[in-house]
Amino acid sequence: MSRIIAVPTAAGSAGKTTTVVSLAAILGAQGRSVLVVDGDPQGTATEWLGVDPEQVELDTGAVMLGRATLAEAMLDTNVPGVQLMPAAPSLDGDVLEVSKLLGAEQRLRRALADAQADVVFIDCPGSISPFTIYALVAAESVLTVTQPAPKELRGLPKLEALVEEVRSYYNPTLTLVGVVPCITPPPNSGRLYTDAMTQLRDLYGDLVTPSIRRAARPPEALSNSVPLPIWAPNEPVTADYHAVATWLNDRRITA
Repeated sequence: MSRIIAVPTAAGSAGKTTTVVSLAAILGAQGRSVLVVDGDPQGTATEWLGVDPEQVELDTGAVMLGRATLAEAMLDTNVPGVQLMPAAPSLDGDVLEVSKLLGAEQRLRRALADAQADVVFIDCPGSISPFTIYALVAAESVLTVTQPAPKELRGLPKLEALVEEVRSYYNPTLTLVGVVPCITPPPNSGRLYTDAMTQLRDLYGDLVTPSIRRAARPPEALSNSVPLPIWAPNEPVTADYHAVATWLNDRRITA
């Protein structure tokens, strides 16, 4: 059975999609089969994996609406071992349509029951939305990301509360397995950031993964539609993502 990991966040621009695509590329290079489900209407994961969202005919929304099967919507990507259920610009409207249907919360879960990948990453929208709920119902694990700043940290309890509600009503085995500090500035950037990191570790303890440093390489990789580990394999920020991948494997979250 696939390891299905939802990657939601309560605050956008925190490095969520960079994390999904980078981890997928690293695991694919290690010989794992990976499926990335793009549930973000911006389609950034789709673009990063070499597919133009504007050219997508069958996407995540079509699968949830029953217009296509998972196998029909899945695409090969520019990364060995990684496949994609893409997002098209119509996804926002499709999610709204899904929300009016019987069994809306179960549709993504049922679709992913046929997934043949070792690991499935669900890239959620940049804020909590109905799709976030669908992803949490479908997943066994929740990996979230945050910037080490007060505003971003305030979103984590809201996400935790949603995870608890989904666990209570739909998915009793759902577990928050990690919090990835992303776009982390150097230690000399001031007390605002060091205090935020201290607060994050105080609140989440051993759920906090290795940090991902702030760097120029990720947006550069995105602009070229190439995942960071392939675009800049020897950069320190890429090493950070390898450390997170090792952290996940060691805890058997992706193993």
